[in-house]
Amino acid sequence: MPALAPGDPFPNLSLRTVDGEVELRERWECGPLVVMFMRHFGCAFCREHLIEMGRAFGDFEAAGADVVAVFQYDAQATQRFCDGRDVPFDCLGDPDRAAYAAVSLGRGSPVQIVNPKVAIRFLGAARHGVFGGPPQGGDVAQLPGTFVVGRDGQVVLAHYSRSSADNPAVDDVLGAVRSAADSGH
Repeated sequence: MPALAPGDPFPNLSLRTVDGEVELRERWECGPLVVMFMRHFGCAFCREHLIEMGRAFGDFEAAGADVVAVFQYDAQATQRFCDGRDVPFDCLGDPDRAAYAAVSLGRGSPVQIVNPKVAIRFLGAARHGVFGGPPQGGDVAQLPGTFVVGRDGQVVLAHYSRSSADNPAVDDVLGAVRSAADSGH
């Protein structure tokens, strides 16, 4: 499947919570939806992205948006991980990585996972107190991605990470949410 682009329909993914299955369509029909696909539990850059998005969660809510994070683990492990980090939005499990495949998020090459730019970014994250850890069974080569989906189910923002350290700026994601809300997407 080719990468999604703005204007494309976002697939109605079915993901797992500790309470059962969730269809994302139910979320975006209520307002713009931010869907963040994370790498593995030990990824410092994913932890950093969760922290930044969590700090801005009130801004997303004020803009009428919902936010979810998708992890490549079962629902119970995902919930424990997010509860332990006080993540203020829902974290959903995709242990088979079917949702990752449905939006064309693949595995990165060794150069995309570890390279000099990634090492420099890791040092920056560490200076801010964000450290990684063991992948805890996750695929360390899985690349992340962030999407904003409008009320009409169309992609407003599709950020396919070019490396393990490449996450979109919170302001860019919030800008896409506001654009979707303003345009009636």
